[in-house]
Amino acid sequence: MYGSCIFCSAALGSNESIERFPVGRSLAFDAARGRLWAVCPKCARWNLAPIEERWEAIEDAERLFRDTRLRAQSENVGVAKLLDGTRLVRVGQALPRELAAWRYGRGLMRRHQLRHRWRMTLDTLGFWLPGADRLVAWVAEAMRSGPDRARLREQWVPASLSPTGAPLVLPRPVLEGTRFSEAGDGTLLVRVPLPGTGAARAFAEFRGQAARTVLARAMPILNHDGADSWEMKVAVGLVLQAPSAEAYIRTLAQRGGLLGGPLAPPERLTGAALRALEMALNEETERRALDGELAMLEAMWREAEEIAAIADRLPDVPAPQPPRLVKG
Repeated sequence: MYGSCIFCSAALGSNESIERFPVGRSLAFDAARGRLWAVCPKCARWNLAPIEERWEAIEDAERLFRDTRLRAQSENVGVAKLLDGTRLVRVGQALPRELAAWRYGRGLMRRHQLRHRWRMTLDTLGFWLPGADRLVAWVAEAMRSGPDRARLREQWVPASLSPTGAPLVLPRPVLEGTRFSEAGDGTLLVRVPLPGTGAARAFAEFRGQAARTVLARAMPILNHDGADSWEMKVAVGLVLQAPSAEAYIRTLAQRGGLLGGPLAPPERLTGAALRALEMALNEETERRALDGELAMLEAMWREAEEIAAIADRLPDVPAPQPPRLVKG
């Protein structure tokens, strides 16, 4: 395989993910047609690999694409990013949807484990040190009021997002009284009660992308207890019942409900629904970042496929031999 682009002569780079085809930091493949390309980082043209170097590399690329959870897909093209930074472009029918619970739920699991660990430590300390109630209470308060816990007790909304034009500090009790719904025009709507407004409560309304941003920041506060493995399984199941993460977010918005508080469902979202919403928002954020590439990649694939179809039909041409000197 050549190491330079056949169109602009730029170096194609290398990767460590596909051992049997280490050329290129960005690879495209079509398993059904047996095509493999190295995508030039400079001109973005697709360089077709020789037939004899494709099949095992295509199998490796397909396996890695399926195992990678950071991916986005359209009807004909998918894109994924591997751990070493290699980008894979998969041509063909989209794979069944999966939710990366290990990726999007790790924050929930970490919060649960940290809380459980501290609770065990304090219980042990209280058992082995009789009369240490005040010390245990002091440690617990320090843990709750430390700088790392502050962000799990309140949310700061910058002036650029605030409908009031001024920064807002929203503590957890206020966020629990927030209502998540869908506006009449179909945009997401988040109504947050403003603290300190007395009996005639005022609300800050966030719509569209601002509503998504506020929700994404509020979820770690509302889900401060995290989730154990069983709770994670339930939350993942809720998201996977919908066609996509975006569809799940829309379903919750159409039902409407408070993000917390003493009310019972359906007026209040359940704990499982809140954990599922946090994962869905994280997945949707990363998917949108990848989706911007898909339309461009599909256009590049169609052009590259026309060239590849012609090239693969050409007969093998022996490599030219160097001239020989003939005496005489």
